[in-house]
Amino acid sequence: MNRLLFLPVAALTLAMGYVGFQLGQPVTETDIITRYAARYVSEAPAGAAMTDCLATPGVGEVRLTVICTHSGGDSFVYPAGPRGGLIRDAKGPDA
Repeated sequence: MNRLLFLPVAALTLAMGYVGFQLGQPVTETDIITRYAARYVSEAPAGAAMTDCLATPGVGEVRLTVICTHSGGDSFVYPAGPRGGLIRDAKGPDA
């Protein structure tokens, strides 16, 4: 009888361990570039494509800087932090 009570606890422990493992995985550079390229396509004027974007290594707290240049001349800059989050919203032409 006691074994039957242990099975749900064991299953829940394994499930939470798996979720914790997945959340602890590092974000890849490809994931970061893809995320901000998709954001660029949704924010930019018509004709924007994910292939308009490239990434350069960041400095300091910035892991990568994703730069997307529209054919109209506008540049969209997305500096990503160590876990891939946007550090600041720097949108518009390069200065």
